[in-house]
Amino acid sequence: MAQRAGGTDAAHEFARHVDLTALAPRIAAPLLVVDGDQDVIPGVTNGESLARLAPHGTYLSVPDGDHLLGNARPDWLPHLSDHITHTLTGPPA
Repeated sequence: MAQRAGGTDAAHEFARHVDLTALAPRIAAPLLVVDGDQDVIPGVTNGESLARLAPHGTYLSVPDGDHLLGNARPDWLPHLSDHITHTLTGPPA
């Protein structure tokens, strides 16, 4: 992100302006927010509050996940599959 934004300071400044708290209550669709606990991208943290503010939000923390979570696929892909299945068909009986 620092490279794309033009440097570390520019990346931090950009991240300070990314705030979805006002938008979250208007998300009508089921929302799964997944955070990698090892994410070091500036400003990309605490998705739990976003999930809590969304009417149908669910939060998943992946302890060993990095920013794109590619390093921890086995830890979150089954949860994503279950979330999609339950969203489309309802929870298990």
